[in-house]
Amino acid sequence: MSFGTIIYIGGFELPDKDAAAHRVLNNAKVLRELGYDVVFIDVNRGTKAKKILDYKNIQGFNVWTRKFPDSIAGWLEYLISISAVKKVINKYNNVKAVICYNYQSVSLYNLIKYCKKKNIKIIADCTEWYEDNRLIKKLDTEFRMQFLHKRVDGIICISKYLESYYSKYVNTVVIPPLVDSEETKWKFKVQKVNDGKIHFVYSGSPGKHKDKLNYIIKAFNNIIKELTNFKFTIIGLTKEQYLRLYPEHINIINNMDECINFKGRISHEQSLKHVKAADFQIFIRENKRVNNAGFPTKFVESMACGTPVITTKTSDLDNYLLIGENGYFIDSEDNREFENTLQTIIKMKPNQISEMKKYCGNYTVFSYKNFVRPLESFLENVIKKR
Repeated sequence: MSFGTIIYIGGFELPDKDAAAHRVLNNAKVLRELGYDVVFIDVNRGTKAKKILDYKNIQGFNVWTRKFPDSIAGWLEYLISISAVKKVINKYNNVKAVICYNYQSVSLYNLIKYCKKKNIKIIADCTEWYEDNRLIKKLDTEFRMQFLHKRVDGIICISKYLESYYSKYVNTVVIPPLVDSEETKWKFKVQKVNDGKIHFVYSGSPGKHKDKLNYIIKAFNNIIKELTNFKFTIIGLTKEQYLRLYPEHINIINNMDECINFKGRISHEQSLKHVKAADFQIFIRENKRVNNAGFPTKFVESMACGTPVITTKTSDLDNYLLIGENGYFIDSEDNREFENTLQTIIKMKPNQISEMKKYCGNYTVFSYKNFVRPLESFLENVIKKR
C-alpha cells in the first residue's frame, strides 16, 4: 500500500550525469522502502524541447524532464515560474510532499506559497552553501539559505554543519550521499596493475570552490626527486585544460611526465573503474564554509569501490575516515607534512594496501538501507504531522 506520492525536483540530470543525480536517486530508494511513490522532475542540458518534454522510467521511478534554459526568456521562466511543477503535481493523486533540491529562490518562494494552499508539505534537500561574489547568484543563495529554508516544513541536510544551522528553525535530518550496492556499477571487476608502483587517482572537476588539484600536483612534484614509484591518474580534465587553469605549472607537468596521466572527461562508470583499480583516491578541499556545508560524494563512491582516500579534514569526514584503515588525512596548509604523508604511503607494502582496500570494500555505512529509520522518523514529524 502506498502512503502517497512525493515529487522530487531540482537541477539534476538523471540517472548519472552529476553527483546530485546519484544523491536524489538513492534518497528516493529510501522513500520507496518507506512506502512512498517518488516522481522526479529533472533537467536535460542537451535537449531542444520545451518545459516538461519527456517522460521516462528510471530504476522504477517516474521521471519528467524539462529543458535546461539556453536563452534569457528560458532562464527567467526557469528561475521564477512553477508552472512545470504544478503540471506534474496535477498528474498524480495524494501528493504528500515536494522535495526541492537546492532549488532557485524565487521558484522556491512561489512553490512554498502554492504547497501551503494545497496542503502539500515542502521539504528542502540542502547539500551546499556556496560563497559567490556574483551579485545575482549571491542574492539567490542567501535568500534561499537564510530566509526560505527556515519556512519549509523540513530539511534533508547533507552535513551536520547544515543541520546545526537549521535545526533550531525546522525539522531536520542528516543524510550524507548514499549508495546502492546492488547496482551493477559497483559489481564490476578490474585488473590490478602489477607494476610495482603505487597508483593514485583523482576524479572530479577542480575549481575555486572545491578540489585543489594544483596542491596535489605540486606536492607530488616536490617528492619526485626521491620517489618515482607512483602513478597519478587524473580524470575530469585534460593536460591542456589543466594548464589553462594553472599555466605556471607547465614545467611541473613536464617534469612529472612519466608519473602523471590525464584522462579527460569519461563516463561515470569508466571513472569508477579507475577509482576501483587505484590504490588510493586523493582530493583536497579547503577548510571553508562551502566545503564544510557539503559532503564529498567522491569519498562515498571510493568506499563503495573499495579504495582508501587521502583528503583534508572537512565536512563530516572526521566521523567516517579512520586513519590507516580506510584512508589518511592531510594538512594542505603544511607542505612538509603533506609531502611526508605521501612519501609514507608510497613506501607502503602491497599487503598493507590490500588490507586497507579490503576494509573499504566491507565499509557499508553509506548504504541507503541504513537510512530508512532516520528518514522515517523525519517524515513522521513532517508529513504525518497535522
